[in-house]
Amino acid sequence: NLLKVHIYMVLTGLWFGAVVAFGVWRWGNPSSAAAVTALIATWIGWELAVNLAMQLSENWLKATALSPTMRTFVGGFTAGAVGASMTWAGAAASASALRQISVLARFVTMGALFGLLLQLTNQFDSPAILLVPWQVAVATLLGICLAPRHVADPSSGTLSPRGG
Repeated sequence: NLLKVHIYMVLTGLWFGAVVAFGVWRWGNPSSAAAVTALIATWIGWELAVNLAMQLSENWLKATALSPTMRTFVGGFTAGAVGASMTWAGAAASASALRQISVLARFVTMGALFGLLLQLTNQFDSPAILLVPWQVAVATLLGICLAPRHVADPSSGTLSPRGG
């Protein structure tokens, strides 16, 4: 009964890809190619993550001594990291502000930790318990990492873009 995949699940990945694409286009690189790359990578990452979670929990880890609950935690943690790293890769392909190992590490960590919510989707039979917080967390991190950095000018007391 792990994360029933219906058409809205596919559309959720596409919708989130569109949100990421808009963020990259607006604050990272205002080109159609950048937006399309971010959308496609995010959607592929979404599909990989959903299928990886199901494969790990329902097939690959069944031969282990792990309980079904622990298999779901492992699946969610791993899939969350994969989905977030694919989202990062699609965005970082065109947005230089994201091309740092520390930024990738934040995405992987955020995705993996929020992926642990997968177990609750089984308990309460609602994918939104995972989808909404995971997507909000990853999109927020994307926004934070794409936001222009400002430094204070001590002589005038104003803020100016870093490096400018």
